[in-house]
Amino acid sequence: MLDVFAIKGRAKQGSLLAKLRTALPGFHQLKPFIQRFAKTTKVISEVLEVLKNRGLNQTSYEQCNQLAKELPRNSKVTMRLQSWLQKHLEFQKKLLGPELPLLVSSDIIESLFGNFKYIIERSPQADMNRTTLLIPALCGHLNQIIITQALNNARHNDLSDWEKENIPYTVRKKRQAFFGKN
Repeated sequence: MLDVFAIKGRAKQGSLLAKLRTALPGFHQLKPFIQRFAKTTKVISEVLEVLKNRGLNQTSYEQCNQLAKELPRNSKVTMRLQSWLQKHLEFQKKLLGPELPLLVSSDIIESLFGNFKYIIERSPQADMNRTTLLIPALCGHLNQIIITQALNNARHNDLSDWEKENIPYTVRKKRQAFFGKN
């Protein structure tokens, strides 16, 4: 749009340029704002790409801060970005240490729930609250030893007690209980 409006002189009557100038009078005066806005969105997009692909750790923090230097120093976007990065880097250091980055993207969680939905499609009558207990089984790399240990250390009574304490009754469970008595 800036290139179109940069054309000097009178526009031919009925031309695209004439129509644009009529529809958007004074647009060319917004050029500095539009260029700053475009630069800001480009830099923020690059920051998001770094965080999405690498997570947040000291290295990606430094990369993002380097990218932030391309933004105007006193802009709200710059100040909020730097504040967010600093605050979450502190979380990352406290929670995960230097080895693991803080995940910033929801892609992993969305993929996990996609797998979960695929599994529960096979059992449309499954109790949703109880079925959510499958989610940890979809995380990480489980091998035969881990699965065997889990099965050996989890007593049925302990699981039932935990379920009663932590998983509220669903409407389906309440109906089954009611109709089971009658």
